[in-house]
Amino acid sequence: MIIKLIAVDMDGTALKSDGTVSKRTMMAMQKAVERGIFLVPATGRVAKMLPQEPISIPGVRYAITSNGASLIDLRDHSTLYTDWMTMEESNRILRFFADYGLFTEAYRDGKSFSDRAALQRLEKTGVPPRVHDYIMRSQEFVDNLPGFIASGNIPLEKVNVPYIPDEFRTEIRERLRSMKEYSVSASGTENIEVNAASCSKGTALKYLCTNLCISPSQVMAVGDSGNDVRMLLYAGWSVAMGNSAGWVRSAADFITGTNDEDGLAYAIEKFALSGE
Repeated sequence: MIIKLIAVDMDGTALKSDGTVSKRTMMAMQKAVERGIFLVPATGRVAKMLPQEPISIPGVRYAITSNGASLIDLRDHSTLYTDWMTMEESNRILRFFADYGLFTEAYRDGKSFSDRAALQRLEKTGVPPRVHDYIMRSQEFVDNLPGFIASGNIPLEKVNVPYIPDEFRTEIRERLRSMKEYSVSASGTENIEVNAASCSKGTALKYLCTNLCISPSQVMAVGDSGNDVRMLLYAGWSVAMGNSAGWVRSAADFITGTNDEDGLAYAIEKFALSGE
């Protein structure tokens, strides 16, 4: 097996549950890059919030962000590929979540914007401290989020709702299924992520590989969540983390250890570094 590119999900894959990257995982990623393998972070996060450990590895040049809505060149911060919502779709989905009063993150131009008033409502739900801290570090807060985005006339990469109360979860998911202009996924059990219908990590990965003249058979993809499935299906060799849900595992060729057991490092060592 000759691996020329490894597409790696971040949260739940490269990152442990506490948000850090283990020494073994860093070492495996670094060795892969040193062997001339493209290591491509592929995340639901917006560009501003890319984890620093993987992108600090010398030679890591490309990153797929916002579930594939943007492919960026880390060398000069240019955007190589986009699959954004239209302005009409952007405005509609923000009004949809605003009607429920939910805290909503609107990803645009590599940054994430949220409504101050909605944050106060979220805090009353008892959101875990780590999630709250991440939100405070990652957001640019504005008044009247739908109005702010509409006035800027810049379409959205993605919308993320980090926490949906049980009372709304089923209803919201059912209503979103009828909105065919969107792709709906999740990176956890309590959030919802919305992109343009054609958007996925797999589509962005295909674009990058085509331009690098790398065939799917030379690609390994590693992930753990629903927003990783199309990326796993594109890759010639796909790996699901041990902490993945069953339907994510079914899309993979191999199941590795969990993110807290250095599962990513094991997969890189076994399939990209050992030549098996």
